[in-house]
Amino acid sequence: RFVTLEPDLVLRGEVWRLLTWSFFELSPLGLIFGCLLLLMVGRDLADAWGARRFLVAYVVLTAIVGVATVLVGLAWTEVRLIPYVTMWPIVEALIIAWAVWYPSRQILVYFVLPLSGRNLILVTIGGTVVWARLVSLALFVPHFLAEGVTPAFLRVPAIGRMFQKLSLGMRGSQKRRATHLRAVDRLDREDEPPRWLH
Repeated sequence: RFVTLEPDLVLRGEVWRLLTWSFFELSPLGLIFGCLLLLMVGRDLADAWGARRFLVAYVVLTAIVGVATVLVGLAWTEVRLIPYVTMWPIVEALIIAWAVWYPSRQILVYFVLPLSGRNLILVTIGGTVVWARLVSLALFVPHFLAEGVTPAFLRVPAIGRMFQKLSLGMRGSQKRRATHLRAVDRLDREDEPPRWLH
């Protein structure tokens, strides 16, 4: 009861709810599959970003989506009264981030359908739309907000610089990598080191 994101209660001063709601999952199957996806995509993102930056990204995304949900709740009464407690909006955001960072790597959706890059992003968003139409649009507001915020979080230069300063501030001074270079996966020859694209 004390960790759910309830916009009405946040507006009454219970602001900790903006950070706690995404660390819990009430559905057993949702918990199992959410943890599996966090293990798969989270490991790669933590390797690319560093463990602290990954944790900062998780917490900052949780806070941004929480604040945006409260703002939507100001205009939509149904959203203001729903208690949100699920890890899935942030997991979906991390799936999209993983698809952007590793566009050539595949993931098996429902253990059957191999998807990567843009197709994985479209299926993630499309699946959210289908579930929202089947259940309730108001229940999926945090999902849509998380999926919408993630590309801006990754691509908008000002947000990227702020995110980099946050993560560097936590780690101390470090040698910075050039941000316009990225590693290219070499699936056909593992003995060859990664090549860099400009």
